[in-house]
Amino acid sequence: MHVVITGGAGFIGYRLAEAVLARNDMVDQNGVRRAVDRVTILDQVAPERPLADARVRIVTGDVTERAVLADALDGTPDTIFHLASVVSGGAEADLQLGLRVNLDGTRTLLDLAAESGRRPKLLFASSLAVYGGPQATHVSDATIPTPMSSYGVQKLCCEYLIGDYDRRRLIDGRALRFPTIAVRPGKANLANSSFISAVIREPLAGRETVCPVPDDVPIALMSPGRLIETILQVHDLPTETFGWPRALVLPAVQVTVREMLDALEEIAGPEARRRVTFRDDPKVLPMVRSWPAEVSSARAAGLGITPDRDARTFVEQYAREQGFVS
Repeated sequence: MHVVITGGAGFIGYRLAEAVLARNDMVDQNGVRRAVDRVTILDQVAPERPLADARVRIVTGDVTERAVLADALDGTPDTIFHLASVVSGGAEADLQLGLRVNLDGTRTLLDLAAESGRRPKLLFASSLAVYGGPQATHVSDATIPTPMSSYGVQKLCCEYLIGDYDRRRLIDGRALRFPTIAVRPGKANLANSSFISAVIREPLAGRETVCPVPDDVPIALMSPGRLIETILQVHDLPTETFGWPRALVLPAVQVTVREMLDALEEIAGPEARRRVTFRDDPKVLPMVRSWPAEVSSARAAGLGITPDRDARTFVEQYAREQGFVS
């Protein structure tokens, strides 16, 4: 079975690759559990930490270029996890870049997947950014998408394309609307939500950080560990069980920065908490307030997908993985 992961050198993509390799087998597009014998990782750069597994092939290049995508798929895709994208802040700052990568690149990938004639599974990393405005404070399966950012518009357009290619039986398409994922290691990226990870990551590393929103602003979160479990769980579902529409709201737990810092103090002490100061950012704050703060999905619950427990879950998972606690 050939698994392709676009954006595979990134934080989520790399973790997903590790999980796929550890599982050894997956349910293919025909509903048959098969051994994973090839994993292709496609990104602009190779992963910082090599994956020591003979099944892994690394393809580097522009993820919008047809030749690069064709090289990665090699005409034999069984599953494609499409994670590569320009994140929210980057897509807002550069409209054409966002359109080229997030929309045009996805369209090219869909065409190549269809041309393979294999009707591969294609799991797409969409986002709760497809919702926006005061009517989207609480999101459920019935909430109508009303994106208020270029990133959200691009993700929604891709969802519609995936649904149509699935309807035509060219792919088995499944779009997952990710909430904000925290806590992310490494340097901050251009995502407008990057401060959520920074208020935990930086103090634990002994560094000060500035939070651009008040500590009582609610945010819908999912942990990296829970996200990877969910992606693989959704992948193995029969296509009829996944159902229609081909986009699924992922459940999230509502937390505030204050709750995250409470958990940080419990785990790392008051000194860590004091490394976080607050200064409202007039660009970031309005966008954060427009995001869904409460997310529920009866459909996801019916598929056995559950949210994280509470704010402490995020801090504990990160602190344990990074060696700050045993």
